[in-house]
Amino acid sequence: MAGSRTASGSLLERWDERGLAIACLVAVCGSVTAALFGLSAAWQMPFLFTAVYAILRSLVPLTASRQELTDLRAEVELLRRDFDQANSSRIEHYPDATAFYKAEVDYLVNHCPSHMDAWYMRIETPDDFSASSAAFSNYFQAVLDWAHNGGSVRRLFCLGSSRGYANWTARHREQTRHLRSYSIRQVNWPIKADLMSMAIMDTSAVFLAFTVGDRVQGMRIEDSEAAGYFKSYFDRHWENAKEVTRTSMP
Repeated sequence: MAGSRTASGSLLERWDERGLAIACLVAVCGSVTAALFGLSAAWQMPFLFTAVYAILRSLVPLTASRQELTDLRAEVELLRRDFDQANSSRIEHYPDATAFYKAEVDYLVNHCPSHMDAWYMRIETPDDFSASSAAFSNYFQAVLDWAHNGGSVRRLFCLGSSRGYANWTARHREQTRHLRSYSIRQVNWPIKADLMSMAIMDTSAVFLAFTVGDRVQGMRIEDSEAAGYFKSYFDRHWENAKEVTRTSMP
């Protein structure tokens, strides 16, 4: 295919060059004839236009330019494709809890990941935080529903300064004992400040939540390499956390 196109292009260029030579010859002969016989300017106009065309065609090789433009367009497409592949990372910021947790729910619904690692690091229990943030309450329940429908979840809770935190994780394990693909563990981290919370969706996206004053702000990073870093970090803490075991079924 490429060889035939090249041959056709070469043949066209040869005919184009021959036509240009003939046009130049016609223009010269016509001009000489018009001068010898004293023809009016109106009769000389076709020869003038032919001469101008021949000059322009010699200065601007249109056939070659078309091929060069085609090659240039193909190179630009390749560069654009390479640029898109090299810059596949995407970062999106969320100014408040509503936008952040809604984005997490939307990601679960629309992207359908198979696994999720979640890290809850607040001094309040999830129930306490849910009471002040309806968006978080919806997200927390959405994860449970997603696990019920087959999603795999590892959830790590860092026990804050709340005295009832340990009792909460025990109750939560009891309430979710029917979810076989839902595992939770806990670590003691009694710092009286909310730390960074995160959720890793497969190895494609990471959601990070930060408490700034009395409001939650967050961001989403869609990058497989970054997600791999966070997952390795999560794995180290998961391995050293205490598992909250299921109670025996009656």
